[in-house]
Amino acid sequence: MSHQAPSHSFPWRVTALVVLVVVAVTVVVGLLLGRDRVAPAPEASPAASAAPSPSPSASALPLEETRQLTVLLTVRDADRAAVSTVLLGFGGGTGYVAELFLPRDLLLPTVPPRRLETVDDPTGADTAEQPIETLLGVQVDALVDLDRLAWGGLIDATGSRVDPEAAQDPGAFGLALDRVLKGLPYDDQTAGQVLTGLGSMARTTVTNEDAGYLLARLGRNLRKLPVERRTLPVTYLRSGPERVAVADLAATEEIVAELFPQARLEPGHPGQPRLVLEPAGATLGALTAARLELVGADFGVVVDRPSAAPVPRTRVLVPAGAPAAQSAGEAAAAALGLPASVVEDVADGTVDVRVILGSDVGVPAS
Repeated sequence: MSHQAPSHSFPWRVTALVVLVVVAVTVVVGLLLGRDRVAPAPEASPAASAAPSPSPSASALPLEETRQLTVLLTVRDADRAAVSTVLLGFGGGTGYVAELFLPRDLLLPTVPPRRLETVDDPTGADTAEQPIETLLGVQVDALVDLDRLAWGGLIDATGSRVDPEAAQDPGAFGLALDRVLKGLPYDDQTAGQVLTGLGSMARTTVTNEDAGYLLARLGRNLRKLPVERRTLPVTYLRSGPERVAVADLAATEEIVAELFPQARLEPGHPGQPRLVLEPAGATLGALTAARLELVGADFGVVVDRPSAAPVPRTRVLVPAGAPAAQSAGEAAAAALGLPASVVEDVADGTVDVRVILGSDVGVPAS
């Protein structure tokens, strides 16, 4: 007797359930993947969107509407000596472009003293920026340093058609410089690109964006405004086999006030306090020792001509109403071994500290 095997129906219900689960999972995964592909990029936070991009407006440079901007521009020869140097100023509502030409053998107020032609380019440790600020009492916003190849490249880039060797002739450099700067591109970005294209042959203390900002505006101002051009008044002296140019401080003060009225250092400015040391009865040895002590106390020191009348006691003069200058005056007195009582306020001070060095220097304070 044979038995028929029991028949089994197909599990439709289980299969249907599995299919539904697979479909559901596929849909969910598809939605998630699709959302990742089409989701917009996360919005920048308010702080990130407010962060300025590198540009002249975001730089540390002052605005030319508020005060003069200054550029110390140097052209070097094949031996890297600074053969032509000029301090340029514009803006601040002055209505002109200021050009103050500095002789290559200018003696700078450094320790030991150095001639301008021997200072480093902006990548070096001993640049001209701080000594020039100390000597002239003018804020230097940027250094632009061109070797002879960069100078020739800038002439070619601007189509100025001047002789590159004119940079080595102080009498012709001013006119050549004006023609080159007038040929600079009108917009900041392109002017910056011109400077960038010169590569390591052109060195600056500011970014390419800021350099483009300064040079483009210099060119614009030269194309529409008159130029006030002066040469630093100096006295030439022989120092061994070399000749040096010593600035006439009284005449320099007048020229600086005329050319850079809105770029002068003010009491409490950033950087080294500027101190004018005026001998008034002190011996040469005492003057030298005092200068070294003050330089060692981180003052930028420039020595003025001797006072007409000797004084028995040293005076330290600071501008009235300038707390930073008052503090600097007390520091100067301390460096000279004098009590704070020698510090006096003056109404019209234009430097941080002026020391009238009397005959008491070197004598222990009573």
